[in-house]
Amino acid sequence: MTVSPDGCFTCDVNAGRRAAPGGTIYQDDHWIADHGVDLLVRGYVVLKPKRHVHEFADLVPEEAVTFGPVLQMILAGMRRALETERIYACSFAETVHHLHLHLLPRYSDMPGLGPNLLPELFAGQRWACTPAEAEKAAALIRQELSDRVWEPADERR
Repeated sequence: MTVSPDGCFTCDVNAGRRAAPGGTIYQDDHWIADHGVDLLVRGYVVLKPKRHVHEFADLVPEEAVTFGPVLQMILAGMRRALETERIYACSFAETVHHLHLHLLPRYSDMPGLGPNLLPELFAGQRWACTPAEAEKAAALIRQELSDRVWEPADERR
């Protein structure tokens, strides 16, 4: 795995030095989302700030104020594009010290085990997808996001 001189894997993905399957799904002045490089499950999206920060407490006000609306928009787009049962959102940043949220879809054929499902998801075997499936999921989510006018209080279902 090639990493940037400062060793940040997420900065490398953000800069395009490490390709995410299907390319960028969403990008604005502060945030970028793409399919996870680890093909844990079809439609696994990683949302992260463009700027290198370690934790939520390190966000500047402009990043913090846009986080909720961006997260809501991406989750709604994932739900529509992928027809998910649930989407888990979690952040650890233990091995990659760049704030990132794992947005992990749970489909109807997966057990509704909440946190107990995460070890199986992160094992990357049972529901792992192919690069082609990841690329297709990224395209579907990107299309869903581009087809709608999003507002923070958008409640359409």
